Amino acid sequence: MTLRYTALRLGIFAVCLIVARAVGAVGWLALLIAAVVSVLLSLLLLRRQREQMAEALQRRIDGRIDSRQNGTGTTSRFRRGLDEDNAAED
Repeated sequence: MTLRYTALRLGIFAVCLIVARAVGAVGWLALLIAAVVSVLLSLLLLRRQREQMAEALQRRIDGRIDSRQNGTGTTSRFRRGLDEDNAAED
């Protein structure tokens, strides 16, 4: 879901950049115009995809929290290292 949303945002930016260049904007001005217009368009056009992505990320986070509270989750090497360092300091 995140990859799809990102691809759509990049696509909107590319189209805006092409249009900005077609109307005569060059260099940094074309990039700035394309960036501003693509942000505004993505806010309007990609609302549903953004909400779906946010829900998917929230479910993933909730699942990790639940698994850690139940003791069924796996911890990353980074987290285990932090826990070992904290235990060593105490």
